[in-house]
Amino acid sequence: MERVETPVLIVGGGPAGLALAADLSSKGVKSMVVETRTEPTDHPRATLLGSRSMEYYRRLGLDAEIVRSSLPRERGYRIVFATRLSGKLLYAHDSASPNDYMAAHREMRTDVPESAWTPYYKVQIGQHALEPIVKRWVVEKGIAEVRYGTEFLSFEQDAGGVTSVIRDLDSGRECEVRSRFMVACDGGRSIVRSTLDIPYTGRGAMRRNVSYLFRSKAFLEHATTAGWANLYFIFRPGAFGVFTNINGGEIWNYQNYVLDGEAEGSERNPSEQIRDAMGADFPFEILQVMHWSHHQSVADRFRDGNVFLVGDSAHLFCPTGGIGMNTGIADAFDLGWKLTALLHGWGGPQLLDSYEWERRAVAVRNTIAAANNADRIDAMMKVTPAGLEADTPAAEELRRQFGRRLRQTSKQFNTAGLHLGYRYADSFLVVPERSPEPPDDPRIVTQSTWPGCRAPHVWLEPGKSTLDLFDGAGYVLVALPGAPEAAVLAQTAVERGIPFKRADVGERARALYEKALVLVRPDGTVCWRGDSPPADANAIWDVVAGFRAPT
Repeated sequence: MERVETPVLIVGGGPAGLALAADLSSKGVKSMVVETRTEPTDHPRATLLGSRSMEYYRRLGLDAEIVRSSLPRERGYRIVFATRLSGKLLYAHDSASPNDYMAAHREMRTDVPESAWTPYYKVQIGQHALEPIVKRWVVEKGIAEVRYGTEFLSFEQDAGGVTSVIRDLDSGRECEVRSRFMVACDGGRSIVRSTLDIPYTGRGAMRRNVSYLFRSKAFLEHATTAGWANLYFIFRPGAFGVFTNINGGEIWNYQNYVLDGEAEGSERNPSEQIRDAMGADFPFEILQVMHWSHHQSVADRFRDGNVFLVGDSAHLFCPTGGIGMNTGIADAFDLGWKLTALLHGWGGPQLLDSYEWERRAVAVRNTIAAANNADRIDAMMKVTPAGLEADTPAAEELRRQFGRRLRQTSKQFNTAGLHLGYRYADSFLVVPERSPEPPDDPRIVTQSTWPGCRAPHVWLEPGKSTLDLFDGAGYVLVALPGAPEAAVLAQTAVERGIPFKRADVGERARALYEKALVLVRPDGTVCWRGDSPPADANAIWDVVAGFRAPT
C-alpha cells in the first residue's frame, strides 16, 4: 500500500474544508484534502456568504470573483412574502444592492445599512458556485494536495499524529496517510465524528423539509406579483415554503415545509406543489429532490487528541439567517492559524484546546439563534389566517394586518450581529480586562477592541480598511497617532519567533480602536490592548500564543 505524509489531512472538500486548505496554504502550510465527490455539490444547501466570510476571502484576493459569481450586483437584496408568486403580496423586505454598497465604500460613506461595520454586505452565492472558486485558488497555489474522487475509510491516532486509510474511487487503490493533525470537514454524517463516538447536543432534528431544485427560464415571467427577489416565502393555510433564487434567473429551489403530522413520503406531487406555490402553470424541469430536516445540534467535543471537527461535523443548523456555512468557514480560519503556530514552532499547547473553547460557544450561540429564527417562521405559519387571497375589502385588511406581523418576523434576516458580533469573551488566548463587554445583538454590530472581539473595520483611505492590516500571517499591533513605542513587544516576539508587525494608523481609527495600542492575533481577533506598553511582554505572549494553561 502506498504511504504518504502530510502535516494536515482535511477530510471533506466542501466550503469548510476548502476554507481551511486555503488558509493553511496562505501561511505556507502543506495539507491534503480528500473528497468523495468529483464535482461541486449539485443541490446547494447553503446560498448565502456572510460579511465575515467575505472579509476572510478578501485576505486571499477572492472577494471580487465571489461577488462577480453571485446574484446580479445591481439588484437589491429582496425578500418577498406572498400567498403565491402570482397571488397576493403580503410584505416585501428590501435592502441596498451590492453596487450601492460598494459605492458607499468607495466614497467612505456610512449611510448605507451595515456599511459602517464591514466592507461587505451579505453575498448570495450557492456553495456550488463558491466551491470551484476556492478550490481553484487552492490548486493554483500548489501547496495543498487536493484529491477529489477519494473516499476516506478509517483512521487511528497516537500521541504523534494520525494514520488514515483512503481509497481512490477510480482505481480502487488504497493509500495510507500519516498526518500530524486531521480535521473532519465531512458533514453532518461525519465518519470521523462517528468513529470518535462524539454525540450532538441540542434540540436535534426539528421540522422536516423537502427541497426541489429546478430549472425554469419562465419563472420570473409568471411570478407577476412577487417580481425579482432573492427569497420568496409562501404563506397560505396548508401550503408553506420558500423559493430561493440560485443563479439570478434560471435555477431555483423550492423548499416545501412538511407540516406537523405529515408522514414521510406523504408530500404532494412535486410538480403540483411548485405550480400551486406559483399560482400558475409554467414550464420547469425538476433537477433533484432532497429530504432533510432543520437542526439545532452541536457536537459535545470539537477535539479528540490530534483530530478536530469543523463545519457541519461540529454543528448543524436551521437555514434561517444564513449562518451555518459561515460558522463553518469561521471555524476553519480560527483553527488554521493555530495549527500553523504549532507546526511552525511558535505556538504553545493551549492553542489546540482553545479551538473547542472558542468555537463551540459560538456554535451554540449561532445554532440557537438560527433555531429561534425558524421558530418565528413556524409560529407565523400556524397563525396564517384563511381568506388571504380573496378580492374583498375585508381580505385586503387581513393581508395588511398579517403583513405587519410578517414585517416584524423579517427582522431575523438582518443578521449582521451574528456574523460580526461574536466574541471570545472567556478565551484563555485573550488578556482580559474588567471593562463592560459590548452588547451582543443579532442584528446590530457594536464594533469594539474589547479583548476577544473582532478587530473593527474602519476605512483608512478609499479602498483600504483596517481589516487589510490583518493578513493572517501573524500578530499586528495597531498603534493610534501619538501611541508610545512598544519595542518590548516586538523584541520579545522576535526572540520567541512569533510573527509580528506594528501598523500605525490615522485619526479615523481612534474612535473605534479606543486604546493607543491594540494587539490583534492572526484571525483578526483583539487579544490585548492598552494605552502603554505592557510591563511584562513575555507574560502577554504566554497568554495570546497559547503557552499559559487556563486558570
